[in-house]
Amino acid sequence: MKKFIALTASSFAFLFNPLLAFAQSVTSCPYMFSSLCISSSQTGELIKNAFNIAVIVAVLIATGYLIYGGIKWVTSAGDKTNVESARNHIVAAIIGLIVVFLAFFIINIILGVFGINTNTFTIPTLTQ
Repeated sequence: MKKFIALTASSFAFLFNPLLAFAQSVTSCPYMFSSLCISSSQTGELIKNAFNIAVIVAVLIATGYLIYGGIKWVTSAGDKTNVESARNHIVAAIIGLIVVFLAFFIINIILGVFGINTNTFTIPTLTQ
């Protein structure tokens, strides 16, 4: 089965690479792939939106984990092992939130140092 998957994947890669290698111009796109063609300005927007969505999802997951730890603590009924487990959940959720926010701010600071505005993020292109 692994050989079949590898053969199929390599066949598709071999068959579809000439479409990219022998393209007439940057704006031309084969008819059957026209919905997948995006410009460089759209690529920047896509990366920015994907990063923002990833941050939002990570914050929601960490917040849910924090709420779960709080509920677990309240329902522990004073049992030491359950309280310790709930405390570990809460600490892990808080550390996760800190990591997500630090990653967001560090990426914005690093991109700002290189002069890239994250509000209008575009991929640089070569002009003819």
